[in-house]
Amino acid sequence: MGKRDLLHLSIKEISEAIRTCDVSPVELTASVIERAKRLNSLLNAYISIFEQSAIQEAVKAEAEIRAGRWLGPLHGVPLSLKDIFYVKDTIMTAGSPILKGFIAKHDAFVVRKLRGAGAILIGKTNLHEFAYGVTNINPYFGATKNPWNPDRIAGGSSGGSAAAVAAGMCFASLGTDTGGSTRIPAALCGIIGFKPTYGLVSRYGVFPLAWSLDHVGILARSAWDVGILLEAIAGRDPADSTTLVSKPFEAKQIDTYNVKRLKVGVPSDKFLEPLQDDVKRLFWSSLKKLEDEGWQISEFEFKYFEHVSACRYIILLTEAAALHVDWLKKNPELYSEELRHRLMLGLLVPPEVYLKAQRARKVLIREFLRAMNDLDLVACPTTSVTAPRLDEEKILVNGAELSVRLALLRLTEPFNALALPAISVPCGMSKDGLPVGLQMVSKPFHDGLLLAAALAYEEITGNSYKTPPL
Repeated sequence: MGKRDLLHLSIKEISEAIRTCDVSPVELTASVIERAKRLNSLLNAYISIFEQSAIQEAVKAEAEIRAGRWLGPLHGVPLSLKDIFYVKDTIMTAGSPILKGFIAKHDAFVVRKLRGAGAILIGKTNLHEFAYGVTNINPYFGATKNPWNPDRIAGGSSGGSAAAVAAGMCFASLGTDTGGSTRIPAALCGIIGFKPTYGLVSRYGVFPLAWSLDHVGILARSAWDVGILLEAIAGRDPADSTTLVSKPFEAKQIDTYNVKRLKVGVPSDKFLEPLQDDVKRLFWSSLKKLEDEGWQISEFEFKYFEHVSACRYIILLTEAAALHVDWLKKNPELYSEELRHRLMLGLLVPPEVYLKAQRARKVLIREFLRAMNDLDLVACPTTSVTAPRLDEEKILVNGAELSVRLALLRLTEPFNALALPAISVPCGMSKDGLPVGLQMVSKPFHDGLLLAAALAYEEITGNSYKTPPL
């Protein structure tokens, strides 16, 4: 097997080779770093690469494994992190010059967990400025480009992570998701993007965008890989009061679910449309394959998607502005015009409107779960379109002109406000060679069922990670 092939394996595949000492963590890490440095000039996926410390971690991992102290499937595997996670003694930019020179004094909770599992941290990936956007066109660190076509965006705000995973520049990555920021770039780059139930994974040591909407997300090449990463990072954290579960998530529970006749609801056209023709065709083709295998596909009736999106928008505007108000007063010139405008708009939201949005949100969550009562999953396309061009601001979708932001965000954002676990899985390739994503959503803390469904989806449809033609 060639070096290039090795770098495109799943964690499940590469970890077994590492465990049996058929692959050296040191040599593997060196190969990943070499590829990351070489391709970064094309894709701009990384802001920083931890070459020296990554090799040191790999040397330690290799010695432990050869001594019979294998820690599990992440031991010796090179991973990356969106540059919004604290990594002790390293710079964290959050994609902004405002944090120039900021050095984290401690690891984020999830970083500590990854270290404890023996993972190798390769570097920090590019993102939309302060994670507040979906294109990953960053005015300070440059745009991240799509591995399938560098004239196209990678999506955001975790676009650097998605591009790195897709292009063989790491085996998986952690991102964040406030309105779709793992699922959108995963769909556009042809990998898996997962947002767990709110409260399952600690956000301690992760720079916030909107505290009641933010999730740590996982970008990987298979549903199995997501499960292993979720097992490593999930669990109660006293430093994050929003973590609700003391019992750890275990990947083995994924195998306990019966996924032979899952009940799947598909929202009406009022929510789904408009969709690009290729997106619509591939979505319904995948559902037909699932239906042929016994999955029960029906229409899902929920009248309040627009209300959910409106609540999320108000909450996002308000919480983001509150986090940035001091910097806005002192250094407004260090924000891009686009972000400065959004943050200042958030300062205009009256407190009572924010509180009403949060109260309405609770009602909408209850109503959504009531509507979903007899279903296992809700499914829809992840994005309305394939990856837009870097220079596109508006896009025509079946006769309707949408902003790129709306075309990418509108099908993912409700599930942040609803605090539900959601996953984007590959759904095939458009006629012009760009990936399409399918999104599945389950009930709170049914993350194991969702991952079991994603595994079954991969097997039934044959839709899975493919290597970009780099």
